[in-house]
Amino acid sequence: MKLNQLNSGSSGNLYEVTASNGKRIMLECGVTWPKLQKALDYDISRFEGCLVTHQHKDHSKSLAEIMQAGIDTYAVEDVFESQDLSGHRRAKVIRNKDMIKFDSFQVFVFDLSHDVPIVGFIIHENQTGEKLLFCTDTFYVMRKNDDDDDFTTYKFKHKFDIIALECSYNRDILTKLVDTGEVNEVVAKRLLTSHMEKENTKTYIRDYCDLSKCREIHLLHLSGLNIDKWQTQKEFREEFFIKTVIVGDE
Repeated sequence: MKLNQLNSGSSGNLYEVTASNGKRIMLECGVTWPKLQKALDYDISRFEGCLVTHQHKDHSKSLAEIMQAGIDTYAVEDVFESQDLSGHRRAKVIRNKDMIKFDSFQVFVFDLSHDVPIVGFIIHENQTGEKLLFCTDTFYVMRKNDDDDDFTTYKFKHKFDIIALECSYNRDILTKLVDTGEVNEVVAKRLLTSHMEKENTKTYIRDYCDLSKCREIHLLHLSGLNIDKWQTQKEFREEFFIKTVIVGDE
């Protein structure tokens, strides 16, 4: 199984997962339709489906075109409602703890926490048994408990071959940018409560992931000036001794 970061960040998100038999699933469709087609070499015939984590346009911009092209798209109801696409025959509504079954993959769905409904995915390739953890646009890999204001951090039993987590910003860099007026305080506060900070990403991998089978860590959604992406990549490689991939580095 291979994860390819085609576009990652606030300008748009698009990823593909390829099985050993060449079949693929799309993760997110948050770029324009022409850009998406070009990134995929104008070939969508091998895609078994598209998975979308949440409604924000940098993750769902080409939702209508994807479904019009004949690709079943899996997302929480909120995603389809936000673009008046509820009831579309290609709109497949998913919920927490659902299992999506494709010919080449099985995908487990789990709730995360953001400022809109959002889910993460565990992707299992049927032929090889490899597993991929995919989480983005969340403060931490956790969900809000239904009956109170507490949160539960996920500690999965799986040994993941690939871990793909958001690593949006570095708090020290963000603080300096706010102090100099380069970043608005409102924007900074939203980042603090809805996106994963570099040290949170490290902590989750260190404390909650079994790395015995992990061969790649993918850092997602690195946010422009708010993080030094090359230094961050170096830090993760040196701490975990695992190949660490950022967009533009494949």
